[in-house]
Amino acid sequence: MFWLIFLLSAAAATPPHSSDEVLATVNGVAIRRSDLVKALDERARQGYVDAADDLRDLEHSAVRDYLGRQSIEREAKETHATPDAIYDRVLAADYERFDPNLRNRIEQQRERIFTAERQSLDELIRKTLLAQAAKAKGMTVEELERSLANQAPPVTKADVDFIRAYEASKQKASESAAPGEARLDAAIRAARVEQMKDALLAETRAHAAIESHLAPPRVALSIADAPMVGSPSAPVRIVEFTDFECPYCREAEATLKRIRQQYGDRVAVYFRNYPLPNHLYAMPSAIAAVCAAEQGRYLPYHDLLFEHQHELKNADYAMWAEMAGLDRAKFETCRASNEPRKRVERDIREGVAAGVAGTPTFFVNGRAVRDDQALRAVVAEEIAAAR
Repeated sequence: MFWLIFLLSAAAATPPHSSDEVLATVNGVAIRRSDLVKALDERARQGYVDAADDLRDLEHSAVRDYLGRQSIEREAKETHATPDAIYDRVLAADYERFDPNLRNRIEQQRERIFTAERQSLDELIRKTLLAQAAKAKGMTVEELERSLANQAPPVTKADVDFIRAYEASKQKASESAAPGEARLDAAIRAARVEQMKDALLAETRAHAAIESHLAPPRVALSIADAPMVGSPSAPVRIVEFTDFECPYCREAEATLKRIRQQYGDRVAVYFRNYPLPNHLYAMPSAIAAVCAAEQGRYLPYHDLLFEHQHELKNADYAMWAEMAGLDRAKFETCRASNEPRKRVERDIREGVAAGVAGTPTFFVNGRAVRDDQALRAVVAEEIAAAR
C-alpha cells in the first residue's frame, strides 16, 4: 500500500543546514539533506548554497532594519548570546512586524529554495524506487534499464515519419538541418523506455511506504473582512490576490470553480485585491468590488467585472451594481468615500509582505502558488493532509 505523507510546518523557516536531517524515507531507507545536495551537479549545488546564503543575508538585513545593528551588538555583549542566535530569535518572534518589502523578498527566496529542494527530493525518491525495483528483480539498476530497453518494441517507419512531420512543423522557421532518421529512431526508443520505466515506478510506488519531511514555506495571511465562498470551517483555505484587469486572473477563475465543485465544503476561497500599477482600470474596479462586498454581493459583482473585462475602460460600475442586485445609491456613496481605497491599499500591503509579485497569486493554507497546474496539485496535497 502506498502512502505519501508531507509533515508541514505552520510557518516558513530558513532551510536547515544539518546534513544529517532526514528529508524523506522510502520503505525505511532514509534520504538525508546531504544526499539531496550530493545529487546536484556542481553548478546546481553551488547555486543552492548561494541561494541559502542569500536568504540568510536577507533575513539578517531585515532584522537589522527592524532592531538596528547596534541593538544586536549590544544584546550580544549583555547576554553573551551569538549574533546568529539573536537573529533567529527576532525572526521567530517579530517577523510579522518587519518591513513588508523586505518580507516580500524573503518570502520569494524561501519559495525558490523550497521549489529546488522539492524537485531534487522527488528525483531522489524516484531513483530510490528504481533501485528497490531492480533489487526486487535480482538486478542492478543498469541491468534493469537494459532489460527495459530490450523489451521496447521496434521503431517503425510510421513512427519516424510522424516525428519528422512534428519536427518540421515545429521548426519551419529554423535554419538548422532536420534531424536524421537515426536520431529520430533513438529518440523514439528512449521515449518508449522512459514510458516503461515510469510504468514500473508507478507499480513500485503503489506498494511503497514513502514519507516526506520537507516542509513548504507558509505565510500567515489575514482573512478578516475578506469576501469568501465556501465553508468558514473548510480545512483548505485558498486566498487569492487578484486584479480585475489581468487576463490570467480571469482565466484562473475557471480553475477555482472546478476546484470548488470537486472538493465542495472542504475548500473555501477568500478574495484579496492586488491591482497592478500598470493596469489603469484595476484600482477603480477593485474599489467597486469592495463596495459590492459591503452589501454582501461580492461574488456576483466579481463575476460581472471579469465578464466585462474588455469594457473596463468605459466601465459603468453603477449599472453593473444593479445587475448584481446591489442598492445603487448605497453603492455610489461607498465608491465616493475613501474607505474602499484604504481597504484595497491594505490588501496590497499585505500582498507585498507575503511575497506577491504578480497576479493571480494564491496561498493554499499559506503556501504560495502562482499557476493553475500547481494550484490543483497543492490543493490536492492539502486535502489529503487534512484527512
